[in-house]
Amino acid sequence: MPGDGGAMGDADHGARYPDDLVALARELVRIPSENPPGEERAVAEYVVEWARAHDLDAELLDTPGYRERPNAVVVVGDHERGGDGADADAPTVVLNGHTDVVPAGNPAAWTHEPYEAAVVTERDDDGSEQELLYGRGSADMKTGLALALVTANAFAERFEGDEPSGALDGGAVVVHAAAGEETGIPGTRTCIEEGYGGDYAVVLEPTDLRVATSAKGVVTYRVTVRGESTHASHPDEGRNAIDAARLLFDRVDEYDAELREREDDLVGRGYASVTSVEAGTTGNMGVIPDTCEFLLDRRVLPGESIENVDAEVDDVLAAAAREDDVDAERETVQYYESASIPADHALADLVRAETGDRAPSDPWGMTAATDAREFVAAGIPAVVWGPGSLSQAHTVDEHVDLAEARDARGVLESVVERALGGDLEN
Repeated sequence: MPGDGGAMGDADHGARYPDDLVALARELVRIPSENPPGEERAVAEYVVEWARAHDLDAELLDTPGYRERPNAVVVVGDHERGGDGADADAPTVVLNGHTDVVPAGNPAAWTHEPYEAAVVTERDDDGSEQELLYGRGSADMKTGLALALVTANAFAERFEGDEPSGALDGGAVVVHAAAGEETGIPGTRTCIEEGYGGDYAVVLEPTDLRVATSAKGVVTYRVTVRGESTHASHPDEGRNAIDAARLLFDRVDEYDAELREREDDLVGRGYASVTSVEAGTTGNMGVIPDTCEFLLDRRVLPGESIENVDAEVDDVLAAAAREDDVDAERETVQYYESASIPADHALADLVRAETGDRAPSDPWGMTAATDAREFVAAGIPAVVWGPGSLSQAHTVDEHVDLAEARDARGVLESVVERALGGDLEN
C-alpha cells in the first residue's frame, strides 16, 4: 500500500489534503455520507487519498454484503496484519471512527447549510467567545475521524526514525474509517476481522472528552400482528389487527416495567419501547386491516446477551398468543451488542489522566450504542472518548467546539505515545 502523494503540488496538497485538524474536519464534513441510504464510499476513498498524499499506507476494505460501502484503513508503524497483536513491547493502538452520518433532513431548517462546514465564532452562555464547526457529522463523528488521522500522521516520522529524539522502535497506530455504524452494518467488525485489530482501541465518538467504559446495546424488532380483514361497515365479521396490537402493546408495557427494575451502575436502566406503528395505510380507508406492524426498541445492558433478549421478546409474544389469542411474529431489523470493560482498566485510567481537568474523571457509561462493542467482542480493550457533545448528534445545526477538538489532539497524542511506550503494560 505505498503512498503516491508526490505527484501533487504543495499548494494543492495542502488545500485538498490538509494536515490541520480543523481544515481536515471541514473537508470530511463537506462530503455527504448519509446512512440511510449508505453513501460512505466517497468519504472512505477520500481518507485513502488523504493518507497516501501524506505517504501513509492505506487501503479500502469491502464490507461483506455491502460492496458499495467500503471501509478505509490507515496504518502507521509496524503492524502485522492478522497478527494476534499481543506484543507488550510493541503494541498496536487502534483509533476508530465511522464515516456515515444520519440524514440531514430539510436544509432550510439549518442555520448553516448542513454540508457547508461553516466555522462560526459565537458567545456561550457565560459570554465567552467560542469557535464552532457546524455541519452534519461535525460532532458525530467526522471531527473524531479527522483527529484519528492527524494523530496517526504525527507519529509517521517517529516510526521511521526520522526524529531521533522521539523515535519509536516498534508498534503501530491503525485508523479505522468504518462504514455503517449508524445502522449496525459491520464496518468496524470487518476491519478487525481483516487483520486490522490491535492491543487497545479508542473509539472517538463525541463524549465531551469524558471516558466511557460501558455502553448500552440495542435491538430493533419489526413485529407483525395478524388479523382478518373485512369491510368496516361490518367489523365483527373480521378481526382488526390494530385491536390485537393494542393487547400486545399492553404486554410490552409490562415488559418495559420489568426492565426498568434492571439497572447498570454506569449506563442506567433497560427499556422496551414501541417507536413506530403502521396499519391500514395501503388499502381502502373502509377496510378493517389484517396486519399491523410496529417497531420494538429494546435497550440492552452490559452483561445481557442478544440471544437472551431475543428469548425474552419471544416469551412476550408467546404469552400474548396463549392468553390474548394474538397472532404475531417478530424479525430483527438491527442490533448492537452492549460493551463493557472494567471502569478501572489501565487504558481508561490513562485516558482520564491525560484528559486531566478537561472533563469529569469519575467512571461513566454511555446510554447510546457504539462500535466499542466490536473491539470488546474481539477481546480488545476499548474506551469511548472524543471531542464534541453527544447531545449534538443527529440534531439540526449540529456543531462541535473547535477549542475542545484542538485540546483533544494533544491528549490523544499523549495517550498514544504512552501506550506505544508500554505504559499500559507496566
